[in-house]
Amino acid sequence: MGDGKETNTTNADDPGNNVKGKGMKRTGILFISMVLAVALAACGYQMVGGKGIYGGEISSIYVSIFKNSTYEAHIAQPVMDSFTKELLSMGLFTLNRESADGYMKGNITTVTTSPSSLGADGVVLEKAVGVGLDITLYQKNGKLVKNFSLSDSEIYRVENVGAEEYNRREAIRRLSARMARRFSAQLLLEY
Repeated sequence: MGDGKETNTTNADDPGNNVKGKGMKRTGILFISMVLAVALAACGYQMVGGKGIYGGEISSIYVSIFKNSTYEAHIAQPVMDSFTKELLSMGLFTLNRESADGYMKGNITTVTTSPSSLGADGVVLEKAVGVGLDITLYQKNGKLVKNFSLSDSEIYRVENVGAEEYNRREAIRRLSARMARRFSAQLLLEY
């Protein structure tokens, strides 16, 4: 000890050394956890027939403008837009291609508006708008694949008269998006 030489010994009981060991152990566990997470995420699911539905026979769809069988003006476009956006986001189809494998027709059958809630003075505060539609999916040769009937409703605020029509249009857009998601989920489950 007195000879001026320092000895560098490691002691397992040294608290500083123990912290370094725990840090490396944590880093190793974290690294292994990340590798497992990436490996598990890479085990994704995919459609058996590849892209499309009906055994892969329908991978491109033409979506015709939805027919409006109601007295509600300008409802067909926002409803059809919701369905085309949803079909595109699914990634199973290409849309409106000239040589489509199938086509889809929509018919808006009902649009209803009714009071939903009243204030204490009897004034309507909220209304509910409901939309019902039929969608028919065909193969390119005209063979019927399936009929779908969908309906939904959405409540919107009406106390501000200037914003009532805007709120109603937004409610129709939201319920159309929900119906489109339900339609795409049915397609994925059935085909």
